[in-house]
Amino acid sequence: MSIRSIRVSHIVLSTEELAKTLLDHLGDDEYKDKDMLYKMFAKMAKKYSACGTRNKGGDLGLLEFNTAAPELEKAAMESPVGEVRGPIKSKFGYHIFIVTEEEKMTDMGIDGLTTTGFGAGDGTL
Repeated sequence: MSIRSIRVSHIVLSTEELAKTLLDHLGDDEYKDKDMLYKMFAKMAKKYSACGTRNKGGDLGLLEFNTAAPELEKAAMESPVGEVRGPIKSKFGYHIFIVTEEEKMTDMGIDGLTTTGFGAGDGTL
């Protein structure tokens, strides 16, 4: 699995059938425009999602590793930006999701950390 820094929105539903119904609706031609798609996705999240993120239109923010829903994390990491995907089953229910943006990952050094602010410091060992 490739590691990406991505922002994800999702809608958590109680049944796979309902998830597929919303997914089908979001696939309509009127949502070919990304802005329209994102707006409708947020509106549906507020109305239907069983997750607390419903108040933010389903926005999970930048996806952290080892999330509570690893199935969603894995699927999101493999998905392109701006395409609604799902349903993905987790212990929370059925997720439909969209990767709304991707940040460019930069190499911060050999260990992946910057040299300031990390480590034990001078003379501690």
